[in-house]
Amino acid sequence: PALVGEIITGFLLGPPLAHFVPYPKALVLVGEIGLILLILEAGVELDVAQLRETGTKAFNIGLTGTILPLVVGMGLVMASDTNIGIKSALAVGASFSPTSLGVAASALKQGKMLDTPVGQLIVSACVVDDILGLILLSLFQVLVEENPPIIAYFIPIISSIGFLLVLGGSAVTWLPKFIQNKILNKVPEQHRELTMFSIMTAMLLAYLPLLNYTKSSYLTGAFLAGATFSQIESAHHSFMKKTHQLMTWLLRVFFAASIGFQ
Repeated sequence: PALVGEIITGFLLGPPLAHFVPYPKALVLVGEIGLILLILEAGVELDVAQLRETGTKAFNIGLTGTILPLVVGMGLVMASDTNIGIKSALAVGASFSPTSLGVAASALKQGKMLDTPVGQLIVSACVVDDILGLILLSLFQVLVEENPPIIAYFIPIISSIGFLLVLGGSAVTWLPKFIQNKILNKVPEQHRELTMFSIMTAMLLAYLPLLNYTKSSYLTGAFLAGATFSQIESAHHSFMKKTHQLMTWLLRVFFAASIGFQ
């Protein structure tokens, strides 16, 4: 896919090699906006009926994709060095676990598979894997502290599962109907699109910091904000019409800067 060329371009022109690009941190930040829009789109494209059928499979795939590499990584490093501590072995094992929801969504979109049953299954599994990866990272941050309180171990787990149940449950049940029937249907037709985008932006700006500061994944917040509009009439068409060109260029910056620069 094209993202491979974007990553190579970032590597050649960025800090790792030529160091030609000015203000690389600023470009990384700009690229992150494109990633957020991509995950928001993946949420808007969510097929709720398909999710009900594949939700268990997606959870099992995401769980396996986190636990199996973790165990294999720990086993390999402990077999190669019997004196290594359990914390170090866990850290090495965890480095095998993460997947990239952004890369997966981008590859699926370029292959026109994002809105297919297989694409929906992969995205849902990546969301689960992303959440589990963030839980692992948060737990490691606690492990390196001296005498952390017991509650510190449970905060990332409680926040991730809690927000997924509350915000995710609302996104596929009552909240879309409330927005459609109580708000959009009462707005003049010429202003409905603007009203919908305003609500979507407000939810996005609320979900991103909420999940980030509670030790969960901010990308999950973007996905849940988009999923709220997956059952709203013409939401996906309007989103793509307004953001397609902008998102395409921002994603090129993201893959070149965030991955290529590093």
